Amino acid sequence: MRLISLIMVCVLASCAGIPQLRQDSQQGPFRPRDIYPTTPNVERLIGPEDCRGSTLAAVQAELPSYPGRAYQNGRQGWVVVRFDVNTDGSVARTRIARSVPDGVFDRASRRAVSSWVFRPLEGAQTLENCVVMFEFRAGEVRIR
Repeated sequence: MRLISLIMVCVLASCAGIPQLRQDSQQGPFRPRDIYPTTPNVERLIGPEDCRGSTLAAVQAELPSYPGRAYQNGRQGWVVVRFDVNTDGSVARTRIARSVPDGVFDRASRRAVSSWVFRPLEGAQTLENCVVMFEFRAGEVRIR
């Protein structure tokens, strides 16, 4: 009996040293509630004069976080964001061009793009109407 108790103490003591993984608010596997909506042709959304005049080079560009409530409810969708880039590389006038489902992923997308920073632009002209699309699919976010 003493031997069994000693073995149990050793086993439990060794488990205490194992690091525990921290779970975010998005607990459990993603369970889709609906099918992924058909994505638009992003090239068709870009006009001939949109975001022209300089090459963009990202210094900081994090993807949006999958909203917790959307993850828990199994929501999927996409968001097209338009934004301007100032000559210093900061982002201005971030706005949602289209999204499906409407409003579910807008805030996270707008917040992410607003925090982006690009290398200062060559020349003194602001780039207007740059376009990016985020896919919120199966619990993950991708840029398109």
